[in-house]
Amino acid sequence: MLTRNLQKIWVPTLCLLISFSSGLHAALPPSVDAILDRGEFSGADISPSGKYIATRMTVDDRPTLIFLDRKTLRPIRNASIRFEEEDRMRVGSGTWVSDRKYWYTASRDDNDGRRPENWGDRFVYDIKTGKNTRVWTYQGVYLNPTRKTNKVNGWMNVLTTLPKDDSKVLVSVTSFGKGQAPRPVVYTFDINSSKMERQFMGPAKGAAIFANSDASHFVAESPSRTDMTTSLFHKASTDETWTEITEFAPQGFESLSITDDGKILYGYMQQETGINAGRQLVSISLADGALDIIHDFGFVSDLSTTFSEDNGTPSFSTWVDSGPQIKIHSKTKGGSLVAGFMKSSPGSKVWSLGGDDDEKFMTFLVASPSQPGEYYMWEKSKGQAKYLYSVSDAMTQANLSGYTSVKFEASDGVTIQGWLVMPREGKPKGLINYIHGGPHGPYNSYDMDSYIQIYAELGYAVFAPNFRGSGGYGKQFEQSGYTDWGTRMLDDQREGAEYVQANYEVGEKVYTAGGSYGGYSSAHNVVRHNDYYDCSIIDAGFFEFEELKKTWDGRNGYFTDAYTDAAMGTDPEKLRQMSPIHHVDKIRVPLLVSHGIIDRRTPVAGARKFRDALEEAGVDFEYHEYAREAHGLYNKDNRLEHYKKVQRFLDRCDSL
Repeated sequence: MLTRNLQKIWVPTLCLLISFSSGLHAALPPSVDAILDRGEFSGADISPSGKYIATRMTVDDRPTLIFLDRKTLRPIRNASIRFEEEDRMRVGSGTWVSDRKYWYTASRDDNDGRRPENWGDRFVYDIKTGKNTRVWTYQGVYLNPTRKTNKVNGWMNVLTTLPKDDSKVLVSVTSFGKGQAPRPVVYTFDINSSKMERQFMGPAKGAAIFANSDASHFVAESPSRTDMTTSLFHKASTDETWTEITEFAPQGFESLSITDDGKILYGYMQQETGINAGRQLVSISLADGALDIIHDFGFVSDLSTTFSEDNGTPSFSTWVDSGPQIKIHSKTKGGSLVAGFMKSSPGSKVWSLGGDDDEKFMTFLVASPSQPGEYYMWEKSKGQAKYLYSVSDAMTQANLSGYTSVKFEASDGVTIQGWLVMPREGKPKGLINYIHGGPHGPYNSYDMDSYIQIYAELGYAVFAPNFRGSGGYGKQFEQSGYTDWGTRMLDDQREGAEYVQANYEVGEKVYTAGGSYGGYSSAHNVVRHNDYYDCSIIDAGFFEFEELKKTWDGRNGYFTDAYTDAAMGTDPEKLRQMSPIHHVDKIRVPLLVSHGIIDRRTPVAGARKFRDALEEAGVDFEYHEYAREAHGLYNKDNRLEHYKKVQRFLDRCDSL
C-alpha cells in the first residue's frame, strides 16, 4: 500500500507539548485519535505532460511535498520538500507552472504556538535539478533581484498565467500598512528569475482584481469603508483606464469569471430581497450591462461553479441542498466525470482537480461528512478511474456517521437549515447544539468536521445549525444577523435544537458548545436561555464586545471599523446586554471554559476576566489554559487532553 511504503522514508520524532492541567480520565474512543490526526495525503496535481503527480504527505504532523511517477505511483527519487520544526515553515498547496517546475505556498509557524499561518510565502521547486527557490515573501522582494532595486512587499494574489510565456504569471500585490489598504498593483512575475514588471494599479483601496485567462480584460470589486457597499470596475487591456460599471450589477454581486474574449462577466447574485432569497448564476455584458440568468439554485449552500479552460464559460455548478447536487451548463469531460462520480458515490461532494494538457489524465477528490476524502485518477485510454490514496485511511476505516439535513421554520417565519449527526452506536446521551465560529462568512458546511464527529463519537447527537448571520447562503441571509449576535441568532440556535428534540430521538439533555463566536454563543446561550441548556462548553470565546473591539488582532485593519460597526452594532447598551460577562448571575448550569495563552483573535485576558467573574458569582465552572496555543487548539496532544476534559465534563453533566 502506498501509505505504508512512503512512511518508511522518515523516522518519527517525539514532541512534548505542555498543558497547564493534566490528570487521568476515561479513555477516549480510538476513533477520536484518528479524527485528530489530520490525515496523511492532500492534493493530486498532474503535471502538464501527465508524467508526475504532486501531493503532500504528512508524517509527524509535518507535511512533505512529494512527486509520484504517474505510471507506478512511486515517489520520484530525491524529489521532495519538507521543512523541519526549526525552519518554522510548512509546505502548502501549489500548482504546476511547467512540466518540471511546481509553484507552491508555504505557511509560517506562529510564534511559540508552532501554528501554521499563511503569510503568502511562495516557492518554486524544479523537479529536474532539485532546486527549491523562495520567490516571494510578504517581507518584500526587489523588482529586479539582480540590482536589488525598488522593493515590493505585501500580499500576492495570482491572477492568471500568461499564455505566450509559461515562465511568467500575472499577479496583484496589496502592500501591508497599519490601518491602511493601499490600492493593489498588478505585475508580471517571472518564476525563473523572480523579476517583476509593474503593469497598472487597481481602481481603489482594498480592491480585489479578476482577470480572464489571456490577461486581456480585468474586473475589480472594491468595498466601501463607510457603508460596506461594493463598487465594480472594468478595464480592457493593461493600457486602458478603469471604468466603473457598478450600475451593471446589483449590490451583493460576486464576480467569478471573465470570458476569454472579454465580453461577458459571470457571477452570483440574489434577484429577490429577503432573508431566504436564493442565488442565481448570471452573465453580464461588459459592453452594455445586459444581464441574463443562467441558473437559479435557490436557498442552498456550498455553491461552486467551474469554468471551461477553452473559453471561460460555465462548465458545471455544484451545491448542497439536503445533499450534493450538480448542474451541467456545457458538456465538458471534467463536468461529465464529476457527475459520474457523484452518481456512483451518493451523498458525496466531488472536486475536479485538473489534468494534463491533453486531458488524458484527470484527478478528482471524492469526500463526504463521514469520509474525509479519496483521490482518483481518470485515464482516457482505459475509460475508467483508478483509486490513488485516501486523505486518511484511519478515518475511512472508522466509518463515521453521516449528516442528516434538518430544515425548520423559526418563530418569525425564516427558514433555517442545519445538520444532525447521530452517534454510531446506541441511543444518544443527549443533544449537543454545536455553534460554528465567525459568525459571518463561516458556516457548518457539508464536510467532515472534527468537532462535530468527535462529539458524536462520545455518544451524543449533534445539531449544527446555520442560524441567520451564517455564511454560505448568500449576502442577505448573512447580513440578516448583523447586530443580533447575542439575540435573534441565539434564538435560532435554541429553536433549532427544540425542533430536533421534537422530531428525533436525541435524549432529554441539551448542551451548547462551540469555539470563537461559537464560544461566545455558548457563554451567552446560558444567560439568554438559562431555562433551556443543561451545560456549556466554551472554547476560545469572547465575553465582552467593547473589550474585543479594543484587543483583537484585526482592530487596525482598513475596513475593521466599518465591519464591526455594521456587524456587531454601535449601541453601547445593546452591546453590554449581549456581553455575558455582565450577566454571570443569570448562569444556572456548569461551564467548561478553555483558552489558548497566545490567542490574538480573542485574547486570553478576556477569558481570565470571565473566569474571575464566574468565580465571584459562585458559578459551577472549569477553566483551562493551554500553553503554545493560539485561537483554538492546534497541537494534537493538547486536543486529546482537551477532549478528555470534555468527556469527563459531559459525564458529570449527564448525571446531574
